[in-house]
Amino acid sequence: MMPSFFIAHGAPLLAIEDNSYTQALNQLSDRLPRRPRAIVIFSAHWESPLQEVGSMDVYPTIHDFGGFPRELYEIQYPAKGDREIAEETYQLLQNAGVPVRMNEERGLDHGHWVVLRMIYPDADVPVISLSVNPQLTVEQQYAIGRALVPLRAKDVLILGSGGTVHNFSYINMRENSGAAYEWAVEFEDWLKDTLASWNVEDLANYRSLAPHAEKAVPVYGSEHFVPLIYAMGAADDVRTAERLHISFRYNSLSHTIWQFGSPQ
Repeated sequence: MMPSFFIAHGAPLLAIEDNSYTQALNQLSDRLPRRPRAIVIFSAHWESPLQEVGSMDVYPTIHDFGGFPRELYEIQYPAKGDREIAEETYQLLQNAGVPVRMNEERGLDHGHWVVLRMIYPDADVPVISLSVNPQLTVEQQYAIGRALVPLRAKDVLILGSGGTVHNFSYINMRENSGAAYEWAVEFEDWLKDTLASWNVEDLANYRSLAPHAEKAVPVYGSEHFVPLIYAMGAADDVRTAERLHISFRYNSLSHTIWQFGSPQ
């Protein structure tokens, strides 16, 4: 079966950078047992109170940011959809009691295409885009991911795109050495221990248990954290978690790759 992954999409500049993190993303497809039939991807930048499943013949590229180099706005990622997998995704969620609807209008935001472009630069693997809902409980978010477990047996790759330490109040855009605030490292260390032991109960209470959770995952910015939970839930049948990469930019923006669901 395909594993599932959580991938930090970082700042939009990541799309045109060459560093240890982008190199790790470029090599991620090498870890897969085979080429995916399709990719189901949750993006932190598509929030919806109702779970939405994207289904299009070809997705337009959304440049949902401002103030960056012109080069970023010229990037296109014309991924095709897969209506059969989109319909199956819809049915799995509906069968699990998740309120869900199809969306045939929304393109791929940078939470989608920055990550996808690093892994499959030719946009030659079909994509099904999914929304996130930070207002749900961790248990509810996990259950949405768990509903999609059967897709992995059909060579569908499930991704969550967001950020585990993501707080604009602490980002220092002048700092690119890779140095990180101690509190950010401590939060990531707690998260590593919690995920590696598949402790969903502690994860559900991360705001009270994790050190510096209020800095790492601000209440107004939890939409970047929740794709991790969807991706983890999608590997509920195997329950293995491995952090493949961690690095930091701007003192506090963490770049992490988590792989879930690989038999050991």
